[in-house]
Amino acid sequence: MRIYIREKTGRKFFIPVPLSIAGAACKIANFVFKRVDKHIDAQTKEILDCIDFDELARSLKHLKGYKGLKMVEVKSQEGDKITIIL
Repeated sequence: MRIYIREKTGRKFFIPVPLSIAGAACKIANFVFKRVDKHIDAQTKEILDCIDFDELARSLKHLKGYKGLKMVEVKSQEGDKITIIL
């Protein structure tokens, strides 16, 4: 997976993220969030409770067959742009 960030100032960033590492991060996310549960505010906790990280990790395995797929393309009113491509 490749993450491209372009700021309105012209600065560009490229972040390569292997799908295997993203999947492993999703698998350990539940464990980590249970440990830091006391230190998270209520609004953030409510959002994180809606995400099934185990299902997300399984979904990443299936996405390996769709290389080149543009998953996210967001442009802000200020001119910043974020694109995520498999």
